[in-house]
Amino acid sequence: MALRGNLVTPFRTIEQGQIEVKDSKIMYVGPRRPCNGVVDHGDAVIAPGFIDIHVHGIAGHDAMDPETGSLQHISQSLASKGVTGFLATLQTAPQKELLEALVRVKREMRGSVSGAKVLGTHLEGPFISPNRIGAQQNFAREPTQRQLEEIHEAAGDTLKIVTLAPEVKGGLDAVKFLRERNIVVSAGHTDAAYHETRQAFDAGVSHLGHFWNGMRGVHHRDPGVVGAGLEDENVTVELIADCLHVHPTLLGLTVRVKGPEKAVLISDLIKPAGLPNGEHVLDGRIFLLDDGLIKLPSGVIAGSSVGLDKAVRNLVEKVGVSLPVAVQMATTTPARVLGLESKGRLEPGFDADIVIMDESFNVIETIVEGSTAYKRDA
Repeated sequence: MALRGNLVTPFRTIEQGQIEVKDSKIMYVGPRRPCNGVVDHGDAVIAPGFIDIHVHGIAGHDAMDPETGSLQHISQSLASKGVTGFLATLQTAPQKELLEALVRVKREMRGSVSGAKVLGTHLEGPFISPNRIGAQQNFAREPTQRQLEEIHEAAGDTLKIVTLAPEVKGGLDAVKFLRERNIVVSAGHTDAAYHETRQAFDAGVSHLGHFWNGMRGVHHRDPGVVGAGLEDENVTVELIADCLHVHPTLLGLTVRVKGPEKAVLISDLIKPAGLPNGEHVLDGRIFLLDDGLIKLPSGVIAGSSVGLDKAVRNLVEKVGVSLPVAVQMATTTPARVLGLESKGRLEPGFDADIVIMDESFNVIETIVEGSTAYKRDA
């Protein structure tokens, strides 16, 4: 299979280039050359498939749903947004529910889920600050050795990221426990002061969940989590680029300060995303959806409804970031966070995870390891 279009690798831009795929791998990336089985996409953008490391659900389905099949629906829906790999993200809940969800995701990701590939789990909570709980349910608690061991046993090597509040009692011990098991530790839903955040970085926190949101912001006498994250060159930060969670000016500032190699685009999509505007009752909770903004009746913003395809478009059109930089933040950088050495780039030897978009950044086709996972109707 060979594809022609404007390639964004993302470190090279090759206008009217060609990419050749054999089985599940990329064999050639460069100028056009004679080849059998060429599909010419004209001026369409061909980029690495997006990797979403923080996504809960979409279109009435959630990664924590006990029903089998929800993960399949999520996977297929994400493929329509150009996502080729994602972390099924779980949220604060009673321990029994979390353990069951971790086991279920582990089982299903090793089974027959098609669409975007499930790369593992991201546990957002339950070890978060009650002061920064946001739209999560109030099952926040302090980490204990027993709970951590149960979580690790249930998930095994499928647990890739844990987001917690490092300042809570036992938080730094939890960081060390997780790092010893090669799990990325993210600080999020945290009320940590600047000095507490620095201590967390020293203990092993290397990532900040949905940066600017659900954390102590910048004060001129306490730089807080945000100030510490902007300062530290080794820490990656997640950004929700719906231009509702974070003002476009601050999105641009963060990208300039951190650079695309340390800023990760996430969707933070949740169960009501993709449903019609109005009130939705899901899992006994009321969500209000209005023009892409999801809120609780209290007014608290509850996750996002914008996928990575629209996030890339927002960065380019509303923030002024170049397309290669925006693509890097949705591909290469999250791959690096997860330690994926064969994903996130259009280069020979890499997995054939590819998204093809028109000039308005609408997804035409998504290819996962050489096979079409989504194709727009003609």
